[in-house]
Amino acid sequence: MTAPAFPLPDPGEPLTGGFWKAAARDRLAFPLCGACDRFCWYPEPRCPGCGGSGLTWTSVEPAGTLFSWSVVHHAFLPAFADQVPFVAAVVTIDGAPGVRLVTRLIDARPSDLAVGARVRARFVPLRFSTVAGEVRAPFFRPDPRRIP
Repeated sequence: MTAPAFPLPDPGEPLTGGFWKAAARDRLAFPLCGACDRFCWYPEPRCPGCGGSGLTWTSVEPAGTLFSWSVVHHAFLPAFADQVPFVAAVVTIDGAPGVRLVTRLIDARPSDLAVGARVRARFVPLRFSTVAGEVRAPFFRPDPRRIP
């Protein structure tokens, strides 16, 4: 049995499409519950806080704080073989309380990273040599304007 082809994110997917549609316009957006004002990330059909269904994709400032990271040296899927090493990171998003976004860190040496470092999104094409096409994605890099 062979694994299915590695897919790019689908901007038409009902739960996550709003994230990718916003990224295509160089914006960072997350679902916000209209009933309790809670950001719901990872997206779900209903708010995990109050059960409300009135979730609206809301743009936020594309800035945050480095929560954690790891340098990936081994390609866990063939699509990543030509991209290692890279820094996988978890970023807390300033304008979306409670949101921790798994992303990639760019333009930084791992030896220079520190928990609490200020980071800012840079929207770049997400491509894989094994997949046709691309989507824009928010990768993060150190924010030279803000020092931890």
